Amino acid sequence: MALRKIIQFVNVLLAAVVLTSVGVSASAQQTSAITQEIVTIGTSDGMQLPAVFTYPAGGSYAGGPIILHLPDGPGVRAARMADAGRFAAEGLAKRGFVSLSLEPRYVQGYAFIRFADAINDVAAAVDMLIARGFSGVVLAGHGLGALLAAQYMVETGDTRIQAAAFYSPSQNLVEARRAKVGDVKYREAVARATEMISGNARGGFIDLGDGLIFTPTSFLDWYGPTAKHSLMAHLPGINRPLFLAAGERDETVPKGRLEQLKAAATGTAQAEIKYYPNVGHDFVGAQDALVADTARWLTRVGVTPVAQITTRLVGVTASDGLTLSGVLYAPVDAARAKGKPAILLAHGWTSDIMRSTSHWLGRQLAQQGYTTLAFQTRSSGFRGTVSGKLEDVPGDIAPWVDFMQKGGYGPLVAAGHATGGLWFSYYLNQTGDERIKGVVYLSPARDLPGYARIAMGEDRYARAVLEAQEAVRDGQGGTHLINVPFPQAAYDEDPRQPMFLSIPGAGITYYYADAFLSYWGPNSKAIHKSLVADLDIPVLALGGSRDPFMQGAYLIQFTEAAGADASYVFYGGPEGATNAFDGYEDRVVGDIAAWLAENL
Repeated sequence: MALRKIIQFVNVLLAAVVLTSVGVSASAQQTSAITQEIVTIGTSDGMQLPAVFTYPAGGSYAGGPIILHLPDGPGVRAARMADAGRFAAEGLAKRGFVSLSLEPRYVQGYAFIRFADAINDVAAAVDMLIARGFSGVVLAGHGLGALLAAQYMVETGDTRIQAAAFYSPSQNLVEARRAKVGDVKYREAVARATEMISGNARGGFIDLGDGLIFTPTSFLDWYGPTAKHSLMAHLPGINRPLFLAAGERDETVPKGRLEQLKAAATGTAQAEIKYYPNVGHDFVGAQDALVADTARWLTRVGVTPVAQITTRLVGVTASDGLTLSGVLYAPVDAARAKGKPAILLAHGWTSDIMRSTSHWLGRQLAQQGYTTLAFQTRSSGFRGTVSGKLEDVPGDIAPWVDFMQKGGYGPLVAAGHATGGLWFSYYLNQTGDERIKGVVYLSPARDLPGYARIAMGEDRYARAVLEAQEAVRDGQGGTHLINVPFPQAAYDEDPRQPMFLSIPGAGITYYYADAFLSYWGPNSKAIHKSLVADLDIPVLALGGSRDPFMQGAYLIQFTEAAGADASYVFYGGPEGATNAFDGYEDRVVGDIAAWLAENL
């Protein structure tokens, strides 16, 4: 049977075993409040590997850190009760941490593979976890898993790895093999494997005993004299916090080894060691203590679990019958939201409720205790941008405000990214809705007709306006596409707001004629500074030095137009925030939360 088929078969068996275990201990799991989920991870070279998520029950933890456990081995399962990927994951879940326990390829296929190929497995797991919304990964390896974790960190330099915990850290495989069988038998095994590869000796496997068999090629990769699988050699290249733990009776971790490993970890100033008396390789009798010490270490190095939230798809119907969707983010602990404002979140142009700011801001504000609704309008998404008009926005926002009021959420605060902020400004200008008590503008949109004149030039702008007006006159306002060059506008520098921008780019318009005139035409209401000047509620504006729409000290000008109750935060410098606030998410959430606490 091919190796991949063997692994797939074992995946099925593993799922059955773990599910049975969960079923048998259901009452215990309800008491301990943890949930486990079996998933399959595909690697870049075609492997399919099982893994187990372990997390506190009831709600999502995405957006925070996760611990990726790598099991001992070879042949040791992630579901084995004595492996840290099982007992530590379950214990940490009771303390609020999320874990993924991976079965690398060496668990099942060690006899046929190169050990270093398992780096692909770790990479696939990390990619999947980041894609699922976790903010960073802590690697935790038990025995051989510690060696894999160290080798992965050194060979990839993956900046998404925040720290690493090594439990019963593996010895150098070559040295351990020599010590176990003696130098003579070791050299005989190497010679036999070499002869088998050359075809001068019969046999298909090298038998190490206790069920461990290897092909000659894999044996030499793991244990041959030129193999480079040494934790001690990898440690100087690790610059992340480390926690090294072992039992004092663990024969694979001789006395003084943790001290030697710590001394070798010259790349980090944060390396801690811990021994457990009268405890062996699997920490039996000290598993709870190991979990507690790991949790304390994680907290010390700044890795803390985030609060649980719930995510629910909701919907409303606009006055003309159009149905609109939204995502409601809320803390699992409803008491955390009591007395706090609820937030209506509008995305920017071409985006939607599950993309970009709408998702990360909604999720992270909920983790801070704020109920947040990311909502659609008929202008959502690229298709909506092409045809949506500013005049339609109030009719789309109003049912969402009603939805939040009927749900008992409030007081209400609006938060709009770019054009989403313009929508709120126009909505409040048109309706005077007193249920909204404040507005947060993330990269607030400019005065759009003026922006178009600068970007396109007066002549090209006038021709585009005339084309759109003629289309509307001829009854083609919703079908005639205004498709003309639209360069990025450049503004004079202002010393009050230093910018760090690349060379302005260029693009094209993508609006039907009536939508173009609604936002960009000479009679457009999208004069943002004028709209915000009419507000008499608290305003917070956020922008960065790498956002071209903030150029020319626009953030300052916008805030000044908003009046005395307005303030701004500028994320400046050569590495300042972009329009999307990439890398500034935590600071943005913190600044919004501080403003809410002060003003609402």
